Amino acid sequence: MPVPIVTSIPPVFSRKDRSGREIGDAYLARCVHSWRDCGFDPVTVNSEAEDLHPLIADLAVEVVRVPHDARAVTGRPHVYLADLLDAARGVSAERVFIVNADIELEMTPQARERLAGLGPMEAVGVRRRDHDGEKCLSNAPYACGIDLIGAGRDALDRIDAGALVFGMPWWDHYLPLMLLWRGAEVVPAPDINVWHLDHDGRWNKQQYIRSGREFLRLVRDTPAQLRHNDWVSNHVDELARIGRGHYGPNVPRRIEARLVASLMPHSRTHIRRVLRETSLSNIALLDRLAGSA
Repeated sequence: MPVPIVTSIPPVFSRKDRSGREIGDAYLARCVHSWRDCGFDPVTVNSEAEDLHPLIADLAVEVVRVPHDARAVTGRPHVYLADLLDAARGVSAERVFIVNADIELEMTPQARERLAGLGPMEAVGVRRRDHDGEKCLSNAPYACGIDLIGAGRDALDRIDAGALVFGMPWWDHYLPLMLLWRGAEVVPAPDINVWHLDHDGRWNKQQYIRSGREFLRLVRDTPAQLRHNDWVSNHVDELARIGRGHYGPNVPRRIEARLVASLMPHSRTHIRRVLRETSLSNIALLDRLAGSA
């Protein structure tokens, strides 16, 4: 039986090939077909106020409507991560898989079987490989995010996703962190390829900073009863040190960072630098979910 995989397909989907020719619809269809080829049943979560992409009906993708969207924040009807997770739990009681809409998947039969049996406290994460139209395994995976995430029902229980937005930055740092902090056991996925056709126009600095602040707030406010992994707890302690200005490649930069944190803790300069260092620090966290630590 196919396993549901949840995404949010936008009303307009544009991608260009190497010659600049528009291939958005064809590429989206390739992505959806690849999910089915890997044993998944595609589900798209969309706002009630959002027009649906015509291919959703043409490709018989299941639709779950949610009442809210982040248009006021992002300028587009992105769905909130919390709503997407709730919808995912509604279509699959045992395990949840989440993928970005512009991802093609490839996996072996053994990987399909492994994911279909993902246990209640197991999790899997796979980084994408960017390409310009020609897929190449020699391309290094994108280090600063996870584009395919799967988790059992207990691993996802009681995770508060706050106001993080699916498709904006930081959701793919927060969910891996919380799954690991909950004590989820990582399932290796060396025989799964996640392909992403490179493109422009993802998000702007304001959206990055807003989402990053929410990431830091959620991590700071995580209840003690959900903190079951000592390595993640130590990592979060280090993120708090970064927030206090403990970062920099040399002594003068470290002194400057602490002065800025002390004298201008709410400045854009401080928060921008903190988020940059936090994102870099989180690579080690993502390595653990992706099985490369």
